[in-house]
Amino acid sequence: MEINTSLPMPAGELVPHRPPFLFVDTLLEFSGDVGVVESVITPENLFLEPDGSLREIAMVEIMAQSAAAVKGYSNLIKGESVKKGFLVDSREFLFKKECFRGDVLHSRIDITKSFSGFSMLEGVLERDGEELASGCLKLWVPEDSGEQS
Repeated sequence: MEINTSLPMPAGELVPHRPPFLFVDTLLEFSGDVGVVESVITPENLFLEPDGSLREIAMVEIMAQSAAAVKGYSNLIKGESVKKGFLVDSREFLFKKECFRGDVLHSRIDITKSFSGFSMLEGVLERDGEELASGCLKLWVPEDSGEQS
């Protein structure tokens, strides 16, 4: 069976998360080991504060889910299946600006290294080209993780 890998691609096809825990919407771009994922902060987002601002931990989760989408797409275009993985580390996160309900965010994810089921990624979260946050993530995809359903 041939799989359609044309972009843009719904992120839900690349990550195991489902609403209300799915915080990424669309993989927009992918080249080499770099991808861009779009996320819209909806009123239903579980991490919204009463004033409409998004908690910083949600920004990390958006980048982690974006990383999963980019890694899943990377596997897909190599003829591999999209597998379930785990966020095992986040480091060096810097939060520069807040984001809010209604914002359209773009996560730029760069897979910098992969070895033995682990992938090291660098991420930048932006709104209208302005950097909101950045940090490093480590994903682990076990050999026997099975295909994502």
